[in-house]
Amino acid sequence: MKKYLSTIKNNDKDLFELIKKGGLNFIFYGLNLCIVYFLAILITKFYGAAAYGRYSIIKSLILVFIIFNTLGLNTFATKLSSDRNHFDKGLFKTDFFKKSYYILIFTSIIFTAILLVFKREIAISIFGDQNLEIYLTYFPFILVFAVFLNYNSNVLKGQGKILAFSIVSSFLNNLVFITALIFGYLFFSKSELFLVLSLFISFVIAFFASIFKILPIRYSKPYKESRYSMLLKESFPMMLSSSMIFIIFSVDTLMLGYFDSSENVGIYRIVTQVSGLNAIFLIIFGAVVGPKISNFFSEGRTSEIKPLIVKSSKIVLCVTFPILILILIFSKDILLFFGEEYLKAVEAVVILSICQFLYATSGFVDLILNMTGKQKVFGIITFLAATINIILNLILIPKYGITGAAISTGFSILLTNGLGIIYVKKNYNFLPFYIPFVKTK
Repeated sequence: MKKYLSTIKNNDKDLFELIKKGGLNFIFYGLNLCIVYFLAILITKFYGAAAYGRYSIIKSLILVFIIFNTLGLNTFATKLSSDRNHFDKGLFKTDFFKKSYYILIFTSIIFTAILLVFKREIAISIFGDQNLEIYLTYFPFILVFAVFLNYNSNVLKGQGKILAFSIVSSFLNNLVFITALIFGYLFFSKSELFLVLSLFISFVIAFFASIFKILPIRYSKPYKESRYSMLLKESFPMMLSSSMIFIIFSVDTLMLGYFDSSENVGIYRIVTQVSGLNAIFLIIFGAVVGPKISNFFSEGRTSEIKPLIVKSSKIVLCVTFPILILILIFSKDILLFFGEEYLKAVEAVVILSICQFLYATSGFVDLILNMTGKQKVFGIITFLAATINIILNLILIPKYGITGAAISTGFSILLTNGLGIIYVKKNYNFLPFYIPFVKTK
């Protein structure tokens, strides 16, 4: 194995870097995944499936509100941090980081005020769960730290600090959360309030860890000032493109919470996490591939993008296919591990797992378009897919519940990548995925 890696290092530096950094990211992502599943078991056992459903709603709300709160600046931060015209050799060449923080502070104040005023209406009128109000009392403050943690993580990813990114983006947050949750439950109180407080503490600690890894901010002399208009003009389309995919993956949970019970939301959350195993390596390698595409594009080395994508997709396909087979064979056993009430979601797991597999094996489309200045195009694609997803959820969830949500989301993510593939093939003249047994030029 060591000899094989040495050969790759000498003959293909990009592939070696992909495997090296991807492997590093995999370690912490794998540990984080273990914590996520352990959290699902603990919350369900400690507080019940309904409480896990409420927790799932809050997690989905965090994802959705981060999108609107950051205005796409989080995704744009990855691009700017990997562009040597803005950041190079530990020095910021523009003040985009500072200006972005000012914008985020302004938007955070607005969203915090709105959420505090309407917390009761959201809990009762929208989700029909009075117990959700205690979560929404602290949610605005959780959101503030989540927004800045997300932005900082994207900066670290763009700078190529994969180890720091892997730790602070989600691993540290979940590690602190599960530690505080167990400690609070065993030694203080069994109230759901401690679940919420544990979540808040986890985001606070993870945020300070992320800012510690970025500071001190050092500027080159001289440095250029970034215009607010430029930041928003470039970032807003990215909000529609890169971030809209998160809406596709979150709106099903929120709409299920509206039409169904908190208990079924908790069950569906497990469905998404099990099926999401198929997308693990897409996320892991995406953290490395995205900044490299941005580098290639900014330096005029666009011919190197295709081989990078094909090699990355080949790795994702090879490691993801066995995961899909295992999930399809043992889907009932996996769900039974969480409890008998979860067996109602077998069909949903199968449907969403197949769709996630197809999405993962052709899932670098968003990175190609976002990192090569085509964020507006991908924004239109994802906006269309998100709209169709909402319509399908409105039709299918009242009829089929959990299975309907899985069908809606599965179709939407396949539509997103399908349209993206067509655009890449037409405009860049290559298919952005690996085709087994077919040699590419």
